[in-house]
Amino acid sequence: MGAVTYPNAEVKEYIERFFIPVQYNVVEDPGAMDRFNSSWTPTLIVQDADGREHRRAQGYLDPKRFLGEMSLARLKEAIDRQNYNEAQARLDDAKSHTKGDPAREPEVEYWAAVVAYKTSHDGNGLLAGWNSLIDRFPESEWARRAEFIRQK
Repeated sequence: MGAVTYPNAEVKEYIERFFIPVQYNVVEDPGAMDRFNSSWTPTLIVQDADGREHRRAQGYLDPKRFLGEMSLARLKEAIDRQNYNEAQARLDDAKSHTKGDPAREPEVEYWAAVVAYKTSHDGNGLLAGWNSLIDRFPESEWARRAEFIRQK
């Protein structure tokens, strides 16, 4: 990722705007793999200032998928902190960075429905969002997580 993803101008700007990056050289510091419970590189781990992990991805990510992961990390961090108004504010960013990504776009739709429910306390928003997810991405892992709403 050091040759293609990190030098990308949009990636650089996004990281500088929202994150404090830390990179470990596992050749020079092999204990880093154990400390972060990782057996493969690259491993992307997004933690907050208290060390709580909010997202993890392993393997190479091109700039588009990297930005999708990072926008999802920001969204999940707000959800994990139960700051649903902030999560709502981060949804557009996550949707724009995951559009067309078959792995990440359905996940954003799943969490968007959760955020809609948590901000309104109206279960109809959750059901509408998950029904849309199931219709748009029926083969996705995230549709399978929500499919119980249609089972009789």
